[in-house]
Amino acid sequence: MADNRITKPTEADALILEAWGQGLMLGSLLIMAAITVANMKKHILLHKLIFAELILAMPNGTFIFPHEPVYGWYLSITAIGLNVSWALHNVIAWMKCKPFLSRKVSIFYIVTVVLCFPYWGLEIYANFTYFNNINKIFLKTRPLEPLFRDPWWIFTTVNLFWTIKRQYSFSLYELVKISPRFGVMLLAMCLSIAFMIVDTCSVTNAFSSVLPVGVEPFWKLSFVFKCLCDTVILDDFKTALDHMRAHWMKKAANTELLSTPTPVTCPRAHRSPDDIEAMPTPSDNTIKVTFTRTVHMEDIPLRGV
Repeated sequence: MADNRITKPTEADALILEAWGQGLMLGSLLIMAAITVANMKKHILLHKLIFAELILAMPNGTFIFPHEPVYGWYLSITAIGLNVSWALHNVIAWMKCKPFLSRKVSIFYIVTVVLCFPYWGLEIYANFTYFNNINKIFLKTRPLEPLFRDPWWIFTTVNLFWTIKRQYSFSLYELVKISPRFGVMLLAMCLSIAFMIVDTCSVTNAFSSVLPVGVEPFWKLSFVFKCLCDTVILDDFKTALDHMRAHWMKKAANTELLSTPTPVTCPRAHRSPDDIEAMPTPSDNTIKVTFTRTVHMEDIPLRGV
């Protein structure tokens, strides 16, 4: 029976991998929270939700430190904030892509997100009972996490790429050239989905022969890149893209204006008779002064006299 108890990892490989994953997640979230505070606007709800998403998930990056019997309690309590952060991330994704969605699609999106909340309540309970050795419900609920957590983010990513291609006049290369920050966000989206797929395979024991038992770092990597997408571009996607399109069009117009040659003419060349007649002439009040000198013969010195 003692062998079946869920305890803190004791193997060196498991401890190193788990500590690395938690340290990466906590450090990344801490830096992103600082960046969010530095760039957020207090009157915008979306910015506040992004900051809350980061803060709620941070404590779960420290559960490697406590020992038994605190370990199970601390892990379960910090997991509550993590699960709330995951659910909040889908609400943030909805707010970011909402301007590109029709009313029906937008309502369906957010309603399905809200319908998943009971599952997260069950997951919090299952996590607590599993790591405190009460029951094993968590073994059945954990494989369902990707289904209740990730489809909305995949839809958001695909919809954003499709919208850029369909509604905006620049290519992805031009978009990244105009705004490297937006390029970082698109790359982070792709990486988050890649690690999301790997995590799903890990849950199905595809890497059971490679990873230490009970240690799954891939969801942490996927979550970090999700949060990076929210932090790099705090505003909704339409606002960010419209600003970039306006900047791109203004830059293109300025480049075209600077490249157009301006004709330079000599002010005295090619004057028409009308221009000559219009030239100013001396007025009657102009006074001409001529200096003359009269030389008399007696003024010339005689040499040799």
